Amino acid sequence: MARETRSARRGGGRPAEPDHVRPRLTLLWTVVAILAAASWTLFGGVVSGQFGVEIGVRRIPATLTGDIVLDTPTEYAELEFAIASDLNVKVDAGFGSMLIDAVVNMAGPEHAVLMGDLPIEDLTLYGFVIDKLRFVPEVWFAIPFGSVTDVNNLANSTVIPPGSALFVTGRVSSTCTIGGFTVKHVAMLQDVNFPKPSSPYTAPHTYEVQSQSFALGSLLYVSWRSPFGYSAHATLGLNASQASTSAKGYSAVGSVDPGNWFASGSVSGINLDVLMGASDWLTDVQIGAGFVVSTTQTMSGSVDFSARLPGGMGVGASLGLFANAGSFSGISVSGGIGCFHFAARLDELRLTSLSARFNQSLNLGVMKGAFSVSATGLQAGLTGLSMRLSLTQGLFSAGTSVSFADSSYGFKFASMATQLTFRLTPGTISVQATFSRYGLTRAGLGTSVTF
Repeated sequence: MARETRSARRGGGRPAEPDHVRPRLTLLWTVVAILAAASWTLFGGVVSGQFGVEIGVRRIPATLTGDIVLDTPTEYAELEFAIASDLNVKVDAGFGSMLIDAVVNMAGPEHAVLMGDLPIEDLTLYGFVIDKLRFVPEVWFAIPFGSVTDVNNLANSTVIPPGSALFVTGRVSSTCTIGGFTVKHVAMLQDVNFPKPSSPYTAPHTYEVQSQSFALGSLLYVSWRSPFGYSAHATLGLNASQASTSAKGYSAVGSVDPGNWFASGSVSGINLDVLMGASDWLTDVQIGAGFVVSTTQTMSGSVDFSARLPGGMGVGASLGLFANAGSFSGISVSGGIGCFHFAARLDELRLTSLSARFNQSLNLGVMKGAFSVSATGLQAGLTGLSMRLSLTQGLFSAGTSVSFADSSYGFKFASMATQLTFRLTPGTISVQATFSRYGLTRAGLGTSVTF
């Protein structure tokens, strides 16, 4: 359902609003929302939330500057900054609550999301008891952003002109429990043309009110768990897909996709120990099955198998059904000995992946910590190695991780990341820096206050 353009509305009736009026109306509605929240508070609402400022820094490669032309990174380099401020406010009035999530960065506003939460007492409808009924309406407004590569050959985001705050989507999520089934329904009204912030931007592209096109879609989720441990799940989408809807700095699962429908289902955790009888070498035998079909995909599915081997090891396999009938995804084996954990995958009796992990908690007196090492490899040898150390004492916590990876130049250092956090109630200060083989990748300073 495409939105009527402004030129079509000028044919009669009320005159169209000039372009310069729309930003004022957006500001007006924002003020109204803030005043409504303030009024709600005055009439018994409880306000809580968090606001903060984050500063991001990254290195501009000296090899690309006009003054220095080198073929290798330098110790000193120019830096570019990104500064953003976020606000999350929750107003709880007892019978329901409202949440406001808004972010502004150096390019201007990113998004403003208004969300409600309305729990309802249990209902009885035609003899069925509907409990845990809950409605969550939400409305998104956002500035359209696009992805670009800037003059320093670095990934960046830019506002798509004229940069007006536009309605992105309106959603109503409802959840309840009926006869042991958990049901969730999401109804969506969405601008299907709104640019994803990860989409490439090429001038002179613009996006304004006339570019918008709205459509309706819905997602239905149903799940059930039996007293015997197995569970079933089903999903149905009409004019929708499982792809996420995203604006700059905000996203949610599910999006409107005109003309598309899909259905999927699965059953998992069916225990066969009773049917197979006791065994010393194979226990906790479980199977499951699933399928998916859509307007763009022929029905496909699989049967999954898992069990426990002696020594606490686990084994699993998957066999394709329908369109991919007979396909075999291989056999996976995993297990642990003390604080050591490992996993391997066999495909057509050929080892295709191997991983191992070591975790150890540290008791350093008044300071607590943890150390972990993980490694991956194939027949060719070690392909990845990472180590992490985390420490905590009172208001202070820190963590650092180092990784190595295989590349065309051999097995070499890949990255190092360090983060320090101070929790000074009600505030938090966090500093982090990430380095790659070629120098600083990103550094940041974040401060926030919780109320």
